[in-house]
Amino acid sequence: MNFKGHVLGGIVAGSVVAAGATYLGHVAPDDLTTQAAVAGTALFFSLFPDLDTASVAQRWFFRGVFCTLLYLGWIEDYELATLVGILCVLPLLDHHRGWTHSKISPFITVGLLGTTYEYWRARQAFLGEFNWDNVHTLLEGHWVFFIAGIAGWYTHLLLDGRFKVFPTGQDHH
Repeated sequence: MNFKGHVLGGIVAGSVVAAGATYLGHVAPDDLTTQAAVAGTALFFSLFPDLDTASVAQRWFFRGVFCTLLYLGWIEDYELATLVGILCVLPLLDHHRGWTHSKISPFITVGLLGTTYEYWRARQAFLGEFNWDNVHTLLEGHWVFFIAGIAGWYTHLLLDGRFKVFPTGQDHH
């Protein structure tokens, strides 16, 4: 699949997750910022697996990352800047269609990044004493972004033919 196909797939996946989360009451209907962030997360992860190859899309992506890192530095959100930096380098650690196209990678990568982010947030929230109610508050609402990341990444894999949605006669034994 080409870049435009993955963009369209990411927009569809993100829109579906954002609409579903809104319908189910996990995102407020008037919270357009969160809805856009959820859709953007799916779009990002729908493009993420192909950032491992030199292309116009990769160059534009890293230009966007550069601007994002400048902004995060400006507002002094160093934890999120660190996550963005780590995340953006990950596809470059292997060859094209390497680990980023594995069927288990979305869960591992998105899960580890989400866990790391929640750890940083929890560390700041629990400065004094630990309280299980705080854990619930920290995790509340963030599962939507986890689902958006997984949906976006799996949309990419689906469009690349990593799953046999319509098996041929040869696939049946």
